[in-house]
Amino acid sequence: MVSLLATLHRHADEVSCCAFSPSLLATSSGDKTIRVYDTDDFSELPYSPLSGHGYGVHCCCFSACGAHLLSCSTDGSVVVWSSGTGEVTATLEHPGRSPLRVCALAPDSSLLLAGACDGTVALWDFCSRTLRSCSTASEASVVACCFSPCSQMFVSGCTHGDIKLWDTDMKLLHAQKDAHDLGVTCLSFAPTFNVDGCCVEFRLASCGQDSRVKVWSLPQHDGSVCALKLLHTLTSQSAPVLSCAFSSDGELVVSGSVDKSVAIYDASQGTLLYTLTQHNSVAQKHCVQ
Repeated sequence: MVSLLATLHRHADEVSCCAFSPSLLATSSGDKTIRVYDTDDFSELPYSPLSGHGYGVHCCCFSACGAHLLSCSTDGSVVVWSSGTGEVTATLEHPGRSPLRVCALAPDSSLLLAGACDGTVALWDFCSRTLRSCSTASEASVVACCFSPCSQMFVSGCTHGDIKLWDTDMKLLHAQKDAHDLGVTCLSFAPTFNVDGCCVEFRLASCGQDSRVKVWSLPQHDGSVCALKLLHTLTSQSAPVLSCAFSSDGELVVSGSVDKSVAIYDASQGTLLYTLTQHNSVAQKHCVQ
């Protein structure tokens, strides 16, 4: 059963991203702000909105413990906020000041990753806030990235439609060419994974401008990564799919589309469970249970 809990209208421009911690919801927007809500009643916190970026904010995410909130922007910076006070604790700038489209923090909070419009990926040591590397990942803009649950690998996606798998030393492990026609828009690893003897299997969801969501298997044998294997192609939405995410138990995949719908799928079977159509042409975010 899915029911509408709240409709939030606080942003003055389109909502670009939303992220949950154990107790908070954060939303970022083209209006240059991040707003933070208590998930008990969806009341906005006293320190919200957060204003520190000079241009629109493309992405936001929490650390696993919920203590840190991160955001990245066209201004070429990642801002680290205290989710308890709303104070800025660090500002990390892309070396070339290229606009940043996506940011991600490793599950163990060791590394921070950001994808840029110049095709580079910047990788920082999160504890020391120092830049480890800034390397070219694509000839096109990097608009999607996320870490594996083990924090030892990450994937990047670009506007050319490729998905690439890297280790944390920026060594390319696998490239999936033309995973999405017209470009990848979002990537999300399932937080859970399967272990069978010396084999570990991760699950990855991707979505793109081709109006599709794809669920992939990524097996790893004795520490060596195999190629991505396509498990499901989900086609219930009729316009570009801009976001996708797994549930905390890895059982569900949820996607949001330009056709104003949110689709909820069984991740293992690839079957559509619900289609939510409460969005209209006005920029807004719905929270579902």
